[in-house]
Amino acid sequence: MKQTEIIFNKENIEFEINDDTEIFSRLKLSGTESIKANLRFIHNKPHTKSRINIKAVLFDEARLDIEGMLVINSNANQTDTYLKMDCLIMSPNAYARLVPGLEIKASEVKGGHGATIGYIDPEILNYLQSRGLNKKTCENLIVDAFLEK
Repeated sequence: MKQTEIIFNKENIEFEINDDTEIFSRLKLSGTESIKANLRFIHNKPHTKSRINIKAVLFDEARLDIEGMLVINSNANQTDTYLKMDCLIMSPNAYARLVPGLEIKASEVKGGHGATIGYIDPEILNYLQSRGLNKKTCENLIVDAFLEK
């Protein structure tokens, strides 16, 4: 399976998917960093499989706004695709908006999407701290684990 990393260097980004593909992105935003992007993953050929996985961690006053659209064109029967976007918020002043979508113009396809936005579970943080780790070390471990593939 071909692997491609998303580089957020412009607001509108399109990916033509013609082979089995894995697309991913791992982001850490801090300070007043901000990303706003419209992503389109366009499937043009039949019998292709794609997995898109975007993970972000936001600190301070960082902002993330992503709309991701899976497009399955009429000639792309038997396509199997999934878009997953996850965001971990590390500050009450950070903001995230993740909107996945599907545009299906073919029959006999499998398409799905999901998005999550959340904070570190205080019970997990407390558990790690009870093992003798300080809060910052615990947060770093959780962030690193979250960003793993």
